[in-house]
Amino acid sequence: MRLICFRVLLIGILSWDGMAAADDAASVAALEKQVMAALVAGEYGPADEKLRAAIMRADNDTFMRLALLQGLIAMRLGGDGRSLMGAAMVAHQSSAWPRPVISYLLGERKLQQVADSVGLSGLPVAEKQRRICELSFYAGAFAASDGEKHFAQKLLEKAAETCGVDANLSILTAKERAALVAHP
Repeated sequence: MRLICFRVLLIGILSWDGMAAADDAASVAALEKQVMAALVAGEYGPADEKLRAAIMRADNDTFMRLALLQGLIAMRLGGDGRSLMGAAMVAHQSSAWPRPVISYLLGERKLQQVADSVGLSGLPVAEKQRRICELSFYAGAFAASDGEKHFAQKLLEKAAETCGVDANLSILTAKERAALVAHP
């Protein structure tokens, strides 16, 4: 009887643990949508607050995507986004996408290496396009912040060509391009 009760208790705990993980994943996804909406609206402070809440609940693979967003937000708020991303890479040893983008932004990989790895990945065309969109957008945004206007324009042009698969990055790309034109 004790063995049966223990098994029932163990199954209940494992089920609850799985539900908690699913709840966290749903919560992180909802928070990430709110972060993107705030970014599109140019509200970096609220985006940062939501992002910090999402990071607390994120699994290792999701964490890398959130770390990239945090780097962008920190840069927009006048902070050192690259340092935040570097700390994130040390803290979470995930190789999940977009870690290669972060590696590029930290100077650990060449842009062409990351683009080539996407091209050779064997992923469906739409996923490859989404990844090239992300690579081009983030690389362009950071290049613009670094004062590399011409390089940023080229990267953001590529982002504009490929970001049709992601409405938020498409809008953010258009805003980056407009900012480059407004402040040549």
